[in-house]
Amino acid sequence: MTRLLRNPALLVCWSGGRLLIRDLENGRSVRAEADAVTLLDLFTTPRTPSEAARRLPEFEKRSVALAVKKLARAGLLLPESEARRRVARLRAWKENLASAFYHSAVRDQPYLRSKVATTRYLRRMVASRRPPTRSKRYPKAPCIRMPRALAEGDREACLRAVLHARRTVRRFAGKSLGFEDLAALVRETWGKTGEIDAGILGKLTTKTSPSAGALHPIECYLLAWNVRGLAPGLYHYDVAGDELRRLKPGSMRAAAVEAASGQRWIGKAAFLCVMTAAFGRTLWKYGMESAYRVLWLEAGHLAQTFCLLATARGLGSFVGDTLQDSFLERLIGLDGVREFPVYLCGAGVPADVPSSVRSGVGAGLVPARGRPQGPPLRQKTVRGPLP
Repeated sequence: MTRLLRNPALLVCWSGGRLLIRDLENGRSVRAEADAVTLLDLFTTPRTPSEAARRLPEFEKRSVALAVKKLARAGLLLPESEARRRVARLRAWKENLASAFYHSAVRDQPYLRSKVATTRYLRRMVASRRPPTRSKRYPKAPCIRMPRALAEGDREACLRAVLHARRTVRRFAGKSLGFEDLAALVRETWGKTGEIDAGILGKLTTKTSPSAGALHPIECYLLAWNVRGLAPGLYHYDVAGDELRRLKPGSMRAAAVEAASGQRWIGKAAFLCVMTAAFGRTLWKYGMESAYRVLWLEAGHLAQTFCLLATARGLGSFVGDTLQDSFLERLIGLDGVREFPVYLCGAGVPADVPSSVRSGVGAGLVPARGRPQGPPLRQKTVRGPLP
């Protein structure tokens, strides 16, 4: 008889007066009674149903067997071999319960993909909700006017011009982008700029964006489909070698659209960057719950750097958190625990339209039901240095 083990990704909590057992891997919750927790606790050690029944002499053997069957059907108990193959998120994340729960709750969010349905939703929202104030003010507090700069150096003037020109672009010409442009954006966003001596911690890497403890947990993967001088495919940026490693060949246009929850306009750009978090780097030094928040802050730093660099080169850039976690993990080959997607950004040749049109007012994606699935892709590894 197959021995069973408790699913290593379970979290037990109360909600609405009911006991819930949540699977942190798939986000599903199951209502349970207190004795279910007692039974699950027995399977911290591999056991067969009959062995579990012998450990619970106060219950009928048949009732224990039925309960074990229900728990297995719900995915709360797993065959020993399968349970041992799984990476226990709580253990890997140093028992960061709040982080694990939040991570599970926000994965694979579905969105409306129809323009008609999106417009209908937005009209209902505007009609039923008063818009929030655009900014906060203290009109009765003493007012101190901000001075204007009297003189500007060339560098400050250039930086200010780039900052003021930055806009999110969602209208692209569909033209190809040079590999040199892609290389410059990737290198100056995620590349190494130097090292610092951190004493007992050793030598740490510096980059153009800040990172807690200079640990830099964010990795960059590229889905390229319209870049001159670079074969279409899925790539990983190797920071140490300042080069791209091709993980999968073939056009990534459809995969990029699917990764971004069906936003078809992305297909007119040239490439998409997927930022992932190697959480263990941050946890190595920072084991508290707030370490999870650091990942999102650092992805934001990097995204703004990417957008400013693209703007300075006359390219259109965009960012987005409307990603499909499981699809990207399958596409790239991530376990979703040690490394997982956190943010998207990309660029292309902008369409020749007024900036007020090009910038748009948002992706237009709103929550919906259903979870999209993506096509499988073949895998191959080659090496390609950045120019």
